[in-house]
Amino acid sequence: MNRQQIRTAILIISFLLMSVTFVYISPVVMIFGLTKGVIAAGLIFWIAAFLLTFIFGRAFCGYLCPMGAEQELIDKAMKTKLREVPYLRYIKYLLAILWVGGAVFLAAGAGNFALNPSYGLGNGLPPWDAGTYGFFYGMTIGVFVLVLILGRRGMCNYFCPMSVVFMAVSGIKNRLRLPSLHLEANAEDCIKCKKCEAACPMSLPVQEMVGKNEMQSPECIVCGTCVDVCPKNVLRLAWSWKK
Repeated sequence: MNRQQIRTAILIISFLLMSVTFVYISPVVMIFGLTKGVIAAGLIFWIAAFLLTFIFGRAFCGYLCPMGAEQELIDKAMKTKLREVPYLRYIKYLLAILWVGGAVFLAAGAGNFALNPSYGLGNGLPPWDAGTYGFFYGMTIGVFVLVLILGRRGMCNYFCPMSVVFMAVSGIKNRLRLPSLHLEANAEDCIKCKKCEAACPMSLPVQEMVGKNEMQSPECIVCGTCVDVCPKNVLRLAWSWKK
């Protein structure tokens, strides 16, 4: 199996397991926990995911995110194309401010904290209560509708607040040039076929990035799709930085 076959398999597993993993990574459970001074599984998970971005970039978005998996599987079935909607991308920044700001505000008001990873999980497996089912299926259907309306990874591009934090962390590690997973290119070998752009799940202008030698887009999820379709091996994923 090549890299993209392995990635697709992981995404399928992530999506199929979402009915189980949802409660463990749920921002809603995390927020409810903070209102009571409880450090729930969701808070632990997201802090760990954001810290790992210093090493792996946005690989979580490209390989493990169940919402990203749903969007890519829809795209593979329907061959969608991202619709550019001016200013709509600002919504995810507003949602990120509300999410992170709300979490900080609730944490500051809670005072003392207690570690309880099992908070709000019941036995950690379905069946859940009606409210949890409603939120889970509503979110899943909502992501599907967003892809139908906005196209390829429309939710990631326009509405995901978590992606904003991933982008911020990835931007910091790129600026500091910390040894980490990132995209590089040999611009002189590029034949401008734009196969990289057509394949990019995030609809990035990869050929333009190569021409400008500006490969570190905050939206890049280091999935390696552009690397694997390039006929001239212009692109590569690397850990150490060019001097």
